[in-house]
Amino acid sequence: MSKEELQQITDHIRTTLKAEESKLIKARHNKKRANIRLLLSKYRDITRHAKNTEYESSQMPSDTAIKELLEMIETAEYKFRIESLFDSVIKTQALINHMDKMLAIYKQTCEISDKPETMRQYRIIHALYIADKPKPTIEELAQQEFISPPTVYRDIDTACENLAVLFFGVFGLQFL
Repeated sequence: MSKEELQQITDHIRTTLKAEESKLIKARHNKKRANIRLLLSKYRDITRHAKNTEYESSQMPSDTAIKELLEMIETAEYKFRIESLFDSVIKTQALINHMDKMLAIYKQTCEISDKPETMRQYRIIHALYIADKPKPTIEELAQQEFISPPTVYRDIDTACENLAVLFFGVFGLQFL
């Protein structure tokens, strides 16, 4: 095999590897964006769950009380379910508290922005995912905001990218 043939093979492998790496990065980006949308789309349900749980985080039994309760329960399977329930309540409430704080910061950031589209992006996210009323359709939002449906989708994408950084800090930069 000549040097030129070897160089061609090497170049082809490099090009193929770069293309595959680019595909993987794009796929991770799309998955993470979808995860943020999923988190937002389930915001109302998660909030309802957190508000209607039997235990408030401040009312959660102490570690000692949980241990005593679990010792009284004989089966390991039931013990696991109880531990999971307590864990779920705490994590859900922590998640909602964090999301609420970050959404409030996002709203403040949008309100002080010089760009009118940033506040529109917040209004769209709020109407779709956060407001107590059932979410309007994309077409209804487009009419309310005097924009086209594709612009609504772009606004959602932009807002999700901004929220990724607020929700996940430095790890949110990986979403961009």
